[in-house]
Amino acid sequence: MIEKILEYIKPKRKVLFLTHDNPDPDSISSAFALKNLLFLMYKKRCTIGYRGIIGRSQNRELVRVCNIKMFNTSLLNPTRYECVILVDCQPNAGNVFLPGSRLPDIVIDHHYIRSYSKKVKIKDIRPNIGSTCTIITEYYKKLNILPDKNTATSLYYGMKTDTIGTARSNTKLDLDMMSYITPYISLRKLSKIEEPEIPKYYYKNLLKVLEKMEIIGDIIFCDIDEVRNADLIAEMSDFLLRMRDIKWTFVIGYVNKMCYFSLRCKLSRKIVGGVATQITKDIGSGGGHLKSAGGQIPLSNKDYKDIVILIKKRLLHILNKGEAKEEVHQ
Repeated sequence: MIEKILEYIKPKRKVLFLTHDNPDPDSISSAFALKNLLFLMYKKRCTIGYRGIIGRSQNRELVRVCNIKMFNTSLLNPTRYECVILVDCQPNAGNVFLPGSRLPDIVIDHHYIRSYSKKVKIKDIRPNIGSTCTIITEYYKKLNILPDKNTATSLYYGMKTDTIGTARSNTKLDLDMMSYITPYISLRKLSKIEEPEIPKYYYKNLLKVLEKMEIIGDIIFCDIDEVRNADLIAEMSDFLLRMRDIKWTFVIGYVNKMCYFSLRCKLSRKIVGGVATQITKDIGSGGGHLKSAGGQIPLSNKDYKDIVILIKKRLLHILNKGEAKEEVHQ
């Protein structure tokens, strides 16, 4: 697949990588590593764009210590680029900005394939893989190209957060690619990324979560209302899942005119992304992985509190009825 991607990109002069909104390490590092690969192959200079913010302290530190240059799409004109590549996301999923009805030229992702993606010219979408960084690392290995320390460190961290982190899943390829990239990483940089200084508002948010969380059987439901960035919602969902006797955590909040939620599960046979899709039907978009999912609901013409009531009702109905779809093992 990488040969096909390179052949398509080679004649293009202006290439734009787009991450999903409020990008996580997997999305950031995938774009960064593929951008560097194109420079090594063709001396091609590309742009990485994102919408929203880079929220978590770890994500901001990743961008800083690995010298990753990214630009908010509000500062870019995507129509001026000959080639648009989506990484760690897909068109029409509700979490990536594409102008008008333009389709991306290439999609590289590890979420389940969406119907709109079938129209894309070139796609490498592998729902059975734990991270998009795994796919990009495999490209490096197949081409026999050694990444520099910044690229290797970012790829390693992207794979780690999306596979062996809290409530994640991994495959043999994920573990093989992590082993492959490990000799080239900077342990000093990795340490800085994983243990950044945390702002005061994080602790204020943590206190609010502990005060507002509801324990309903083996489920924690928490409405944290307005937050400074969407990443805090996912971070708190991960944190709460560590509680003993809890199998599910659901944290919901809003930033500006957008409601975000994060769903986590300890059960290895439940496809949590399917639950996220079900509870956002007709009001927003959701999706994810085996044990980790999230979604967003526009609030332009909706009341946040009404959305929370509706989502909670749908979630508890699905989970209490045991309707979360089980993974099919071949």
